[in-house]
Amino acid sequence: MGTKNETRYMELNVPQEAMTDVAEIIEENELEATILGTGEDEETICIGFDYDSKQRENIMEILELIEDYNSDDEAQEENEEEETED
Repeated sequence: MGTKNETRYMELNVPQEAMTDVAEIIEENELEATILGTGEDEETICIGFDYDSKQRENIMEILELIEDYNSDDEAQEENEEEETED
């Protein structure tokens, strides 16, 4: 019995500063991606992806990149808040 290669769709808000790295992953792995516009906060770019199960790992790589960026950004904001309190 063969596995069904089902196509899925996902929209992600990519921080502008991470966009170059995300674009490299898209290009290197020949992902189908469409820029949909800016996110509500206008600091992100909304991208739609059509991908199949073979490309899931690439989507996960993009998600991890975004998560790492957001974690670093939150840590930087916390450090700035602490500095202003002193």
